[in-house]
Amino acid sequence: MKKLTVCLLSIVLLLAFIVTGCDKNKEVDKDLDKVGEVNGEPITKAEYESHLSFLEYYYEIQTGTKLDENKDQAVINDLKTQTFDDLVLKKILFQQAEKDNIKITEKEIEEEVDRAKATHGEESYKKLLEDMGMNEEQLREQIETEKIYSALEKKVTADITVSKEETEKYYQENKDLFLDKGGMQISHILVDTEEKAKEILAKIDQGDDFANLAKEFSTCPSSAQGGDLGLINEDSNFVIEFQDAALKLKPGEITREPVKSEFGYHIIKAGTVKEARTIPFTEAEKELNTQLLGNKKAEAFYNYLQDLHEKAEIVDLREDKPDSDKE
Repeated sequence: MKKLTVCLLSIVLLLAFIVTGCDKNKEVDKDLDKVGEVNGEPITKAEYESHLSFLEYYYEIQTGTKLDENKDQAVINDLKTQTFDDLVLKKILFQQAEKDNIKITEKEIEEEVDRAKATHGEESYKKLLEDMGMNEEQLREQIETEKIYSALEKKVTADITVSKEETEKYYQENKDLFLDKGGMQISHILVDTEEKAKEILAKIDQGDDFANLAKEFSTCPSSAQGGDLGLINEDSNFVIEFQDAALKLKPGEITREPVKSEFGYHIIKAGTVKEARTIPFTEAEKELNTQLLGNKKAEAFYNYLQDLHEKAEIVDLREDKPDSDKE
C-alpha cells in the first residue's frame, strides 16, 4: 500500500479545496459508478470528475495557462493523482470523525457561509464562488471538511505541550536564528519626475517637514506612514540604486539629489541606527514556544493521518490511472 506522501502544509492547503459537487446520499449500484474505495466506502466517478475539474480549473487560474491534453499530459496526470489522494484523505477524515462522534452542525456551517457573505457582500460572494468554480453546496461541504479536520486535530493534539527546557534547548542550539542584524531607519518620498523631486527638495530646504511632504506628494504606499520604510541593511531587498544611496547616508541626512530607479525619483532620509544584536531568550521565549508547539502538533497530527492511511483499505479502480499511481 502506498504511503501518504502529502506534506504538512499541503494537507492544510488541499483541505481548502476538497469539493465534490455530488449527492452524498446517492446510492452506488454499479462498479462503473465508482473509481475507488476507502474501507469499503466508494469514491464515486462523479466525485472524482468534479474534483479533478476543479483542480484543473484552479491550476489554470494560478498559472494563467490553459491545459492542453496533448502537451500537458504530465500535469494532468499529477492532478489526477492529487484528486484521488484528496478524496481518499477526505473519506478517511469523515470516517474517523464518525468513529470519534465528531459532528459539524448545520448551524456551524451556516455561520461560516453568513460570515463569507458579510465579508464580501452578496454579489461579490456569488462572483467569488463563480470564479472558484464552486456552488454553495460545494462550499458548505468544504467548510464541513475543514471543521472536521480542525476538530480531529484539536482532539489528537490536545495533550501536547512544549516545556521551557525544550524551548531553551532549541534556542541555545540555533542562536544564529535569533540574530537581529539591525540597520538604518529609512524614509523616502517617491515621485514620477526629477523636476517634482527637486521642487520637494527645495521645500525641505525651506524647513518643510519631511513626513508631511511624503504624505502629500509620495506615490509609494509608505506615504501613509510619512514615507517610513523601517530598517534597511545590506540584506534588504530594495532596488540597488535606492539601497546603495540609502546605506551611504548618516543619521538625519537627506540625499541632496533625487535618486533615480525603475520606480521613479526618490528623496531619501536616514533616521536612527539600530545596532546588530542577538535577541535574548527572555525576549524570544514566548513566540518561540508558540512556534515549537505548533510544529509539534502539526507533526503529531501528520503522523496520526499517516497511520490512518496505512491502516486503511484503499482500492483504486480508475481506468485512466496514471502509470506513476500503479502498484
